[in-house]
Amino acid sequence: MKYFLLLLVPLFFISCSKPIKKEVEKKEEVTIEEIELNKITEAEEILENEEVKQIVEELKIEPKELEELIEKPMYEFTPQEIDEYLKFIHKLEPYLRKRVDHIARKFIGQNYEIYLLGEFPFEIYDPQPLYSIDKSDCVVFSEHVYAMALSDNWKKFFAMLQRIRYKDGVIGLLTRNHYTEADWTVNNSWLIKNITDSLPGVKSKQVTTKIDRAKFFSKWGIGQDIPVQELNWSYIPASEVPKALKYLKTGDFVNVVRGYSPDDVFVGHVGIISVGENNVVYLIHSTEPEVKIEPLLDYMKRSLELNKVRIKENEKIARKNIEIMKYNEKLRSQNNGNPHPDEKKLLSLKPIFYGFGFFELQENALENLKKIDGPNAPKVTIYGE
Repeated sequence: MKYFLLLLVPLFFISCSKPIKKEVEKKEEVTIEEIELNKITEAEEILENEEVKQIVEELKIEPKELEELIEKPMYEFTPQEIDEYLKFIHKLEPYLRKRVDHIARKFIGQNYEIYLLGEFPFEIYDPQPLYSIDKSDCVVFSEHVYAMALSDNWKKFFAMLQRIRYKDGVIGLLTRNHYTEADWTVNNSWLIKNITDSLPGVKSKQVTTKIDRAKFFSKWGIGQDIPVQELNWSYIPASEVPKALKYLKTGDFVNVVRGYSPDDVFVGHVGIISVGENNVVYLIHSTEPEVKIEPLLDYMKRSLELNKVRIKENEKIARKNIEIMKYNEKLRSQNNGNPHPDEKKLLSLKPIFYGFGFFELQENALENLKKIDGPNAPKVTIYGE
């Protein structure tokens, strides 16, 4: 039973790849116990397992329909199919980490698109919907995976998704977890635990960031009384990351830290850890053009190479900004030192990669949430004001 979900998606699953067949003697049932971490069997063989047959019968699922769901990527599912599939995998797999890994892998190949979700129809500031199955960005992908892994039907999934996306599950633009380092990881401490500073022999870097929510919400004309927050947080610099890998486990949450100097940083990307064969640590994440899986160190190496390009680009931008400032100063001198309507805006620097923040998935997450929300967790709230 404990290895079952690994039957459904291979370790190096790609949406267009064919499953690797496990050699099995004819008329001999494939048992769940004999499946190793790096092996896969076809859906029709899975459905021959007696335990699976019992669950299919109990849930009143048509075997042919279940076979199609096993072979289909999650981003092609309808809500009805998600409801059915979540019931099935929760009956089969008791371990949260394995459900997270399985669901994350079933989203590999999902198209990437940023700014997908809002609060519509409950609010109209951001008229995007409250869920997205066919497309994702890095945060949307992670939220949907965790919410599905914690839920055994569509209704619970949808409620859990909102509980993860919003502080205390209160749906609203003001309560959405906009800032990963200040909102998402803090308000979801029942789900993940920050281990960035607690890995033996791994040095982290402490930083302070000012979070100006009033400025962020100003374009909607709300939240203007929110004070600036001074946030103390940390990340593991790239040079220390190889020493941290052995402490990571499947299902853990990753923050990718980017910025303009080692002290001027922010969380610019997120993903989910998957520990594969030979303890290789993989990152499953939504990035252009689609959800993918790759070794975490490969992602870091590529990011460090991109840094070299961006540093040169930023040098050019800095030179152009000097010219712009001189131009603007000349305009102001002609306007009694006051701002001139023809002034040019300074060009933005491109952020570079500095390291990661790591968060341990809490295997008792649902029990943690029930202590906060009560026995009917997750609790989701909509206010009419």
